[in-house]
Amino acid sequence: MPNRDYIQSVAYDLIKKYDTRDPFEICKATGVEVFYADLGNLKGMYKYLKKNRFAVINEKLDSYTKKLVCAHELGHDILHRDLAKQVCLQEFILYDMKSRPEYEANLFASEILIPDDEIFTYAHDGYDIEQIAKTLYTDINLVALKMAAMNSRGYQFINVMDTKSDFLRK
Repeated sequence: MPNRDYIQSVAYDLIKKYDTRDPFEICKATGVEVFYADLGNLKGMYKYLKKNRFAVINEKLDSYTKKLVCAHELGHDILHRDLAKQVCLQEFILYDMKSRPEYEANLFASEILIPDDEIFTYAHDGYDIEQIAKTLYTDINLVALKMAAMNSRGYQFINVMDTKSDFLRK
């Protein structure tokens, strides 16, 4: 199983190689086909089938959540392709921290979508985690996950809250 450093390194390499943090662009460049469908309560899913890689995103999600789900599914493609050969990875809850593959896909999404320097700058300027999330127009749980990962790399953010597993339920 990949560790935090590996996930951060892979995400950084993709960002650098394709000169973008847009998960839709990275999917296109790496051969992951993205489709939209009415998935009911399902946010998205990833499947590897006969050397074809698919991310399906619920068409009823808002544009921010579609981007987040795309980054998450891209994480499954990069980190869990062998697992996806056996089962379809489905997301009802994006921040499900009880499952290691889901945690890793969430961490990957945070690395793709949020630059370290932005977190560091806002934290250095005295912003708390909620203010950082609002400023970056992202979810507080994604910021918390990113800051915890940055702490593991030597940053010293204090009061990084626990991420919630059910914030995307509606």
